[in-house]
Amino acid sequence: MKNKFLVFLLMAISSLTFGQSKNYKLSVDPPYSKYLLPSPTDVSPQGWLHQFLEYQKSGLTGHIEDAGYPFNTGMWTAKVNDKQEDRFWWPYEQSGYFVDGCIKAGYLLRDTFLINKAKIQVNYVLNKKNDNGRLGPQDLKGRWNKWPYTGFLRSFMTEYIVNHNPAIVDAMLKHYSTYKGEDFADELDVCNAEELCWLYGISGDKSMLQKAETAYATFKSDHKYRDRDGRDINFASDMIPNYHAVVYIEIVKIPAILYSYTGKKAYLDEALHGIAQMEKYDMLVSGVPSSNEQLNGISELAGHETCNLSTIPYTYGYMLQITGDASWADKIEKAVFNAGIGAVTKDFKAEQYFSAPNQFIATMTSNHLGYNDARMAFLPGHDTECCTGNVNRFMPYYIDQMWLRTKDDGIAAALFGPSAIDANVGANKQHVKITENTNYPFSEKINFSISTNKSVKFPFQVRIPGWCKNPSITINGQKSAANLQPGHFFTINRQFNNGDKVTLSIPMHVEISKWPNKGEAVERGPIVYSYPIASKEDTVKNYAKSTAAFPGLEYHPAAAWNYSMLAIKPGDVQVIKNTTNTYPWKTGADPVTLRVPAEKLSNWKLRQTKNVAGETVYQTSAFPANRDSTGKKEYITLVPYGSTLLRLTVFPEK
Repeated sequence: MKNKFLVFLLMAISSLTFGQSKNYKLSVDPPYSKYLLPSPTDVSPQGWLHQFLEYQKSGLTGHIEDAGYPFNTGMWTAKVNDKQEDRFWWPYEQSGYFVDGCIKAGYLLRDTFLINKAKIQVNYVLNKKNDNGRLGPQDLKGRWNKWPYTGFLRSFMTEYIVNHNPAIVDAMLKHYSTYKGEDFADELDVCNAEELCWLYGISGDKSMLQKAETAYATFKSDHKYRDRDGRDINFASDMIPNYHAVVYIEIVKIPAILYSYTGKKAYLDEALHGIAQMEKYDMLVSGVPSSNEQLNGISELAGHETCNLSTIPYTYGYMLQITGDASWADKIEKAVFNAGIGAVTKDFKAEQYFSAPNQFIATMTSNHLGYNDARMAFLPGHDTECCTGNVNRFMPYYIDQMWLRTKDDGIAAALFGPSAIDANVGANKQHVKITENTNYPFSEKINFSISTNKSVKFPFQVRIPGWCKNPSITINGQKSAANLQPGHFFTINRQFNNGDKVTLSIPMHVEISKWPNKGEAVERGPIVYSYPIASKEDTVKNYAKSTAAFPGLEYHPAAAWNYSMLAIKPGDVQVIKNTTNTYPWKTGADPVTLRVPAEKLSNWKLRQTKNVAGETVYQTSAFPANRDSTGKKEYITLVPYGSTLLRLTVFPEK
């Protein structure tokens, strides 16, 4: 393992100029943030998290060119022609998403293949000298032509945090110095304020922060900057959000980031209110808001665009770091474990553009959320390529934020899962390793082991999930008498010795959540449970982005799915724990299943309609107006949402 890491390290630095020759900080420390991100090379995913990233490597992330255009081009290393010349920036947006996810996955895995795949793009842009000082392609045009920098330059930020190459900061400062703050006023372009704030934090260049504030103020000053198809966006208002969901979720973090550098509370209040409005009107049981492009309310037919499987954990991660409020971590886990994992094939070779809590059929003609009929099929690449790039990011974002640094030289275990952190803690910045042994989110116990050469005092914070009613902590087998508050972090501030063990027990209880149109769903801890619909798999034919190695897949229901749960209370649900050492998201592995009483509804069938070609197609259907039961009571087994392809998650009450 040591030799492998040395090889990785040597390859990582081979094309970089080392030495911190400029007075740049080695990491970002926003003065008004409660927590700080470690370097991804300090975090070691283990267990199923490591396996998930390995599937990314053998799947789309490692072989993104198999997803077709624009990933089979030079991406940021070449001019990529778009069919619509008036928006010549799309292919760079989509490939920028990919590079960001790929480089993070590579550093988390310590994998030279993924790192080098991403760094071909990073190093080309870094080393290509444009006369005007700007990075990347010089002929981006159309509205939002500065938006692609936001996603792509996150990979520059990651590269700097890992390797501390001052050329990264030099290049970004030179790039952004060629713009005025007003140049980033238009809605998607304003997201460059993230990079501007980061540059201020690393370099101390106040002009970067001033540009970020100017960009956001100008964005708010005139409706023309916020107009998308006649819609408006105003995080401080009580308007019901109906904006493009990806844009809304990306921008809503910007005022919070500005707060973290300025301390101006009005910024934070805007972000908090904007998110609260979105969650009130659009948040689905899967942990991601409805988004058939636009935010679209809550119903049993609502679904989400795959881009938002990454934007939610990223934006909510900023909110967690800035506010220190543990509830953001609960929300991140719910989004990733359910909506995220539930939208990809388990080998990570295909993904949906649209996915949904209720999806009874997923074919090239079954999309009921609008736009292209094929967007609910599991494909390596879709007609619009943003989701294919973005899907590579949600799990690296999750793992990157599992462990946070505290401002008093401690460590916080924020998101749970098998992993480890290497950190320098305490007054003397002493090295420790904390290993988290658990099968979470299925296990109710999380074991932390401390490794250190000598005893060291530091604060170790452990998140207590808000959904847990009676948590407990033991330290070296002794139960703590402290009052643990669900939804908060608990701090253990003590002298830690090598071999010390901390165990968090978080019993999971079944909850029945209620949804519109008399819908109900079953949840346990961070996991939402679904009825897995047995399916017939077909390989997509006559589709350019379906290949032998990365086939497009359609799924037709092959068994009854039209169930209504009988009136039940949480205590009526039987929890079945299975002993398995296999990958827990593999279909059929299911470490925990739930058994519930149900009846079929005789008048609930797939929706039958005609497509634009006049052909009969079938789609997921809404609840029937009259819920006619067969009268036959059955017991059905529910499994974790993330392990399903076709599923019934929100059940109609009888």
